[in-house]
Amino acid sequence: MAKKKKKKHGRIEKKKSGPFLRFKLGVLLLLIVLSFGSTFGIYMISATSDPDYWQNEIMNSSENKSSEEETKSVKNKKSVTNPVPVSERAEDSRMTESAFIGEFSPLTAYYDTKTELVFTDSVTGMSESRMNSISRNVTESKAIYIWYGYPENAEETIAALKNLVSVIQNQHNKPIYLLNTIPDIDAEQSRKIDEWNSQLFAFCDAYSVHYVDINTSLKNNEGTLSGEYENNETLYKEVGELLLTHVAD
Repeated sequence: MAKKKKKKHGRIEKKKSGPFLRFKLGVLLLLIVLSFGSTFGIYMISATSDPDYWQNEIMNSSENKSSEEETKSVKNKKSVTNPVPVSERAEDSRMTESAFIGEFSPLTAYYDTKTELVFTDSVTGMSESRMNSISRNVTESKAIYIWYGYPENAEETIAALKNLVSVIQNQHNKPIYLLNTIPDIDAEQSRKIDEWNSQLFAFCDAYSVHYVDINTSLKNNEGTLSGEYENNETLYKEVGELLLTHVAD
């Protein structure tokens, strides 16, 4: 009688799932890419359909940045009393410890100052990089004085002063003094100067800058420059004395 052959029972191998998972992952990535691409395409179509879109985006970004800078400037503001009242005379050494920006060259002939702290740049047309450079160089000064004459363009000059003061205030916690413009020998020009000085006064109050009124002390009864100050030496020595006797820091 023939023997029955035993059936061989082999192991059932598990199906490999690797390729199936990789396929699913590939589909997922493809969907993500397609979704991103379609969203970007819709965004670009919307943007190009509005000719002012990019300009508005840039302007809004710029306005937001300016708003943030102005907010920072407001936080740094301190209360000041203007015009600066008469004070006890400071020592002459204050001149060497202070920085001077503007039309101070004649003053340096009669008072000791540090050359590296005297900046004769015109404020109108001054670049932001130059303003930053000046601001970095006044780090060791005790106070900062700014002085410019009657401007050709008042609006442009006020805007430039605002930029300069903002740069300094954002980098330092130092007192800033702004001298007003001296009177002229001509009555009509002196009247215009008075109007300009009113704008400087308002500017100083708005930006916490100390306003030093040298104009009034140099006038005669007619409202013009007093004859005794038509001599440069007498004039600038008096300006220096007014600085030393009007200190608020």
